Amino acid sequence: MQRIGKILIVSLLLLLFCFTSFASESATLRAAPQPASPYVLAGPPSVSPALIDLVLTSYHSPAAGKGQALYDDGIEYGIDPVYALAFFFHESTFGTAGIAQTTLSLGNLRCIPDAACIDGFAAFPSWEAGFVAWYRLIRTVYIDSWGLTTVEEIIPRYAPAADHNDVTGYIRAVEAAVDTWRSEQLRLFGPVSGTTPATNASSTGQQPTPVPTPTAIGPSAGNGATAVPYPADGYALQGRPTVTVDFIASLLTQYQSPLVGDAQLIYQTGEQMGIDPVYALAFFLHDSTFGTVGLARVTHSPGLLHAPVTADCHCRSLSGYRSYQSWEDGIRDWFRYVRNYYLDQQGLGTVGQLVPAYAQSRDPLVVKTFIQMVERQVTLWRQQSEQAGQEQQAQGTSPQQ
Repeated sequence: MQRIGKILIVSLLLLLFCFTSFASESATLRAAPQPASPYVLAGPPSVSPALIDLVLTSYHSPAAGKGQALYDDGIEYGIDPVYALAFFFHESTFGTAGIAQTTLSLGNLRCIPDAACIDGFAAFPSWEAGFVAWYRLIRTVYIDSWGLTTVEEIIPRYAPAADHNDVTGYIRAVEAAVDTWRSEQLRLFGPVSGTTPATNASSTGQQPTPVPTPTAIGPSAGNGATAVPYPADGYALQGRPTVTVDFIASLLTQYQSPLVGDAQLIYQTGEQMGIDPVYALAFFLHDSTFGTVGLARVTHSPGLLHAPVTADCHCRSLSGYRSYQSWEDGIRDWFRYVRNYYLDQQGLGTVGQLVPAYAQSRDPLVVKTFIQMVERQVTLWRQQSEQAGQEQQAQGTSPQQ
């Protein structure tokens, strides 16, 4: 009995030691600092007024020439103006699309007490007034009141999924734009110098946001994805579909696209032409937000192909672009034109090769942003489609191919 008692005591002491060690290790892990996001809005400028004006001018923005105002307002509110520029780009392509053309609102803000209201959106007497309203909202509400400081924290509240927003896509688009413009600032103008952070910024204790190089998220990336060197030309358009019909339909539904009934057509036409339809989706998003903005609403051309017309396009010329009787004609002609002209005749098989010839602008900064946007969306959608397929299989159903 005494021997058994000694064994039990030793066993209990060993268990107690193991538990104490495990608890100590767990506490250490909990206390370990988490990696900080490089996309912190509060901080001194990482782009100059010259770079801002270059970007706005390249996109023929009605706010072109107001780069100094956007820059100065960022200084005043302690927010790096590169983020204002990125939100402006995502919301309305710098005021060239959607209701922002009327409201002069950088961020498509909903109605607020000190501004006019048009169709549920705040409207301002000038772009400068719209700039100030956006900075004030982000600074006083999101950062100071709610304590949300990074792109990843702010966008889910700013553009919630409940309002049919692609939150992940929005985050990636903003971060891609920020990376690109910071890189171009260094290449074209050098580091921003001679600025003093505004009082609001210094009161938060934020340090200047580091300037990263352009990055891409690998195909297996998830919420904890790590950035890897950006592959500038690793996306070949030719290939079998990497997204399903169900995923295409859900994506178009999310954007309330007039193409929502054409998911099967997009998939099948891509398959027939030997082009992965995920690339068509990325170009359609860039050119017309899936047919929801700009001239595409009239031309039924989700990809905004230029005239002149060809005998087999079933189209006519409208304001220098191909115009179709139906979205279906526009979809078929996009695939046919990209296949016959860019891939077969010109030999431009990858995104990095095709976009410089396809883009409306020849400005290197615009082209580079276009390429990065397409490649990031392709990577993201492939991952999401694969995950959706796995979830359906786990539930005993098969995704529609």
